[in-house]
Amino acid sequence: MATKKVWYKVLENKNELLEGRVMSVNAGHQVICLSHFEGKYAALDNRCPHQGGPMGEGSIENGLLRCPWHGWDFHPCSGKSPSGFGDGLKTYEIKQEDNALFVAIEEEDEHQTTISDVMVETMVNWGVNRVFGMVGHSNLGMADALRRQEQQGHLQFIGIRHEARQHLRLLPTAS
Repeated sequence: MATKKVWYKVLENKNELLEGRVMSVNAGHQVICLSHFEGKYAALDNRCPHQGGPMGEGSIENGLLRCPWHGWDFHPCSGKSPSGFGDGLKTYEIKQEDNALFVAIEEEDEHQTTISDVMVETMVNWGVNRVFGMVGHSNLGMADALRRQEQQGHLQFIGIRHEARQHLRLLPTAS
């Protein structure tokens, strides 16, 4: 069975990505590394296959995309490792329409209700309409459940940044 691809506009104006540079962009729920090298644009997996480094925060040096975490190199358009190892970056189909850039991502499976969804629904039913917190590895499921409720207009998630802590604080508000 062939999977359906969905096209996402990832950059309104391609000129925002200068020649020889990379950046992270969102395509649906995925973060993609967008590169501009030798006049070509490419869309690559944003996670280094070795340590998960954010490739969109890397740099193109001597014609190679360098992982910002450990310095491993990849071709900025093909995602292949120059040493011939099979540990390259996944590439995504990319197209240009006028000045905008689009990336094709496989259509996501229909969401199945999780415990986090039930917890957030319960919070909404109890009157919680604002949640302050920081998203981290330990609470990604909760963050997704909060995002789904926010998209439905049931609550507002206010993200905070702090590298040492990952907490959610729930505040019910008076109606």
